[in-house]
Amino acid sequence: MNIFKYIFIGFIQGITEFLPISSSGHIVLFGSLFELDNLLLISVVAHIGTLFAIIFCYRKRFGELFGQFGRDVGSIFKRKKLEKNENRTTYLNLIIATIPTILMVLLFNKFFEDNFATSSLVWGFLISAVLLLVADLKREGNKPIKKRHAVYMGVAQGLALLPGISRSGSTLVCGLLLGLDKQQALDFSFLMSIPIIIASAVWETFGLFSAQITINWLGIFVVMLTSFIFGILSIKIMLKLVKRNKLYFFSIYLIALSLIVLLFL
Repeated sequence: MNIFKYIFIGFIQGITEFLPISSSGHIVLFGSLFELDNLLLISVVAHIGTLFAIIFCYRKRFGELFGQFGRDVGSIFKRKKLEKNENRTTYLNLIIATIPTILMVLLFNKFFEDNFATSSLVWGFLISAVLLLVADLKREGNKPIKKRHAVYMGVAQGLALLPGISRSGSTLVCGLLLGLDKQQALDFSFLMSIPIIIASAVWETFGLFSAQITINWLGIFVVMLTSFIFGILSIKIMLKLVKRNKLYFFSIYLIALSLIVLLFL
């Protein structure tokens, strides 16, 4: 039975990490069903699985950005002038977007922890539902992503640390309100998740050093593989629904879920 629980955890993390329905909110909601030891380790592994999923789906773009970064570092050491480049602009914007998110975690970590409970899910789910309706109704812009846009989207990503508020939904809506192209805003939103997932996994790993734990290696493998597979699936679903302006389906789901939480939990 434990293997099915590991599969369930991987499924929840993978399918909700990139769909605009809040992975943290669902983990809080279904946490009582896990009843497994070493949930911190399992959480780290599940995040790594979704990290591999986003890198896999954006492997070409990720390779271009990483390659450009390597060439730029080499040019700096050789004291060569860096000419304007689209890939450089993108990875610099990703760095800029990550900074306010990390600052918000460091400054308001206590507040986020205090509100990481089932009681706050109703409002979080409802806020996410409204954001998704805005995303569907907002007329698409065509502005390129600039530094100030990256800052605002980084703040939106930080607010999504509250359970029930979707990270992908909040950053996408923020980009659309700033007048960005919908596909560009969604791609940037997904790429923004890479440094945050890495930072989250590293941070959570530190909490494992002081713990004496027995590792279920089969369960760990199952969680990582399941979150990876369903992470890829959720990315592909999100890309299709954004193109078709069908995000209101998730709004309906989140409103119904918030009512269930309000009435029964």
